[in-house]
Amino acid sequence: MTSPPTSKIEHLFRNEYTRLISSLTSKFGASNIDIIEDAVQDSLLKAMRLWSYKNDPPNPSKWLYRVSYNAVIDSLRRRSKTLMFNPEIMTDYLEESYEFDDAIEDKQLQMIFACCHPEISENDRVILSLKLLCGFSNREIGRVLFKNEDAVKKGLSRAKKTFKTKVKELTLPSELQLSSRMDTVLTIIYLLFTDGYTAYSGHELLKKDVCEDALRLAGLLYVNPHCNTPELQALIALMSYNLSRFEARISEEGNLIAMEDQDRSLWDRDLIQLGNRFIQLANTEHHYTRYHLEAAIAREYAISTSYTTINWKAILEIYSVLVNLTENVALALNRLVVLAKVDGNKAALNALNQLQDKELHKNHHYYSIKGDLEKKLQIPSYKQSLLKAISLTENEIEKNFLRMKMEK
Repeated sequence: MTSPPTSKIEHLFRNEYTRLISSLTSKFGASNIDIIEDAVQDSLLKAMRLWSYKNDPPNPSKWLYRVSYNAVIDSLRRRSKTLMFNPEIMTDYLEESYEFDDAIEDKQLQMIFACCHPEISENDRVILSLKLLCGFSNREIGRVLFKNEDAVKKGLSRAKKTFKTKVKELTLPSELQLSSRMDTVLTIIYLLFTDGYTAYSGHELLKKDVCEDALRLAGLLYVNPHCNTPELQALIALMSYNLSRFEARISEEGNLIAMEDQDRSLWDRDLIQLGNRFIQLANTEHHYTRYHLEAAIAREYAISTSYTTINWKAILEIYSVLVNLTENVALALNRLVVLAKVDGNKAALNALNQLQDKELHKNHHYYSIKGDLEKKLQIPSYKQSLLKAISLTENEIEKNFLRMKMEK
């Protein structure tokens, strides 16, 4: 028996997980979220086993939905005496055609708003969303949010408790509630896109379909007049610019390609134009958010005719404002890469060594940047820094990229 390709398994999990969780929560209710999670995970594991020696079914999404649906029904049958369970679902089950319906994006959007229930704290909303909508492990959530696993576990427990008791059904909230939840909803779509743009673990670095899903969800918000804000428009611009470079970021051999080595003819000009359109819409008001600033940075890369013509000084100025606005350590690290272009590697390394966040030292980007700067300055410890970065990342493509950097 041969094992299924690892990348295929990862694609299956990441691509279908959100859709299955959202669709089944819409069907069975938020009170049964634990059962739904177990059913979805079991169905994905079953698919991995079966499809390793059999051909994929004609419609993998529908197959996964049917198996997950049956698993939830079976679990509710066994435990109906102790769980909140609507008996009418059993009637639906008898007539269920297992249509994985065309409105799935709407269910995903409803699920995002449900995860942003006002009685869940903002931090816990993000943790819950990364768990239910991205399928992240507690460890991955901790890495994304620069939190330790224990803090993530506690936040997830609090959020799930409220989610199960307060969310009665998946639906778009009222106009007032839409506005109050939009900040967190945009954060979640941003993180969903980021997961697709640079995967935190596995054998795939890029997941275009995940990025396109995030852009589609943003598009659903855009056509809702109560959600169509300058912040949303700026986020759409940011995602469009970044998505435009997708095809140039990975070689045919599956290796990561640094921006200076990318073939710009592969950049998607239509997506760049889409980014230009939305950044113009977003800038009609004199109110700038992190999405405006990040989109402005992405635009500088997109409009440059070559790597040597990138306006690093302009990008550094924007990053400085962005870091002061957000106090985000990941963005602070990105700023240092640009600082090295403007003020030199030594200035960037000194600034890196002054960063105090203790969670930063658990992040592979910190050691990757440190090792790169040390190597350029001919500091022998660069190998230790890059080895540390390799040990901290769980993404195989990124590991290979760091190994090649160390060997050059």
